[in-house]
Amino acid sequence: MWFEKILLDKHEVSAYTLLGQPKGDNIMRIAICDDELTHRESLMAALADVETLSKDTVILDFSSGTVLLNSHMRCPFDIVFLDMEMDGMTGLETGQELRNVDRNVIIIYITGFEKYVFESFKIEPFDYILKPVGSVKIREVLCRALKKHREQYYIVDFKWHDKSYALRACDIVHVESNLRHLIFVTENNSYKSIGKLNDFEHRLSPYGFLRCHQSFLINMKYIKCIENRSIKTTLGNEIDMSSRRKQDCLNAFNEYITKYKV
Repeated sequence: MWFEKILLDKHEVSAYTLLGQPKGDNIMRIAICDDELTHRESLMAALADVETLSKDTVILDFSSGTVLLNSHMRCPFDIVFLDMEMDGMTGLETGQELRNVDRNVIIIYITGFEKYVFESFKIEPFDYILKPVGSVKIREVLCRALKKHREQYYIVDFKWHDKSYALRACDIVHVESNLRHLIFVTENNSYKSIGKLNDFEHRLSPYGFLRCHQSFLINMKYIKCIENRSIKTTLGNEIDMSSRRKQDCLNAFNEYITKYKV
């Protein structure tokens, strides 16, 4: 494993990269942001020892939220370990700015005080690690974060007339079946195809999708609340939910929240 020094906006940033690392979009980018050098070095060493990290991995560390955000805008990170108690821009402020520009970045907070955990709920962090940071906890959280990252970037491919489409599963809000047509709804668009909802339920259920109705699959990432006969999304949509599926939906969503939200 190589240790490199990188200059970014005149701030010195250290990075571990692996020998023979190819250049391209398949590179996993992980950031550590903490204003304490010893904490960054400790976390860097713990991450470097995780066997499940592929050789296509770059880990950068930052001493301030401002520099982290500048770097993320140039080339987004996949996973960010973020200290809550920092001078200048706090971890909560940094996390909010990250979430404003990137819905998919996986944020893992590091804190010495549990009271901050509740303040960060609106940022939807993946997990929290309490100081002092232990290598076993780091390994466990990172392995789950890597699994979520793979799930987010699962590609759904389909055709409509003479065009072929490929959407990331994480960008699909819900899938609707209407007669023989399927409608894939994203935040800003919708796409038609011909097929069976059952087939896509089988493909997408491992990636956080829930069958809430005979005609609907919903991405649990976008669920705001589950009501009596419908599910409201964070985008303001309302999706039908059949009464016989309600309890299964509640159970699945509670499990999802436990796994990914807290």
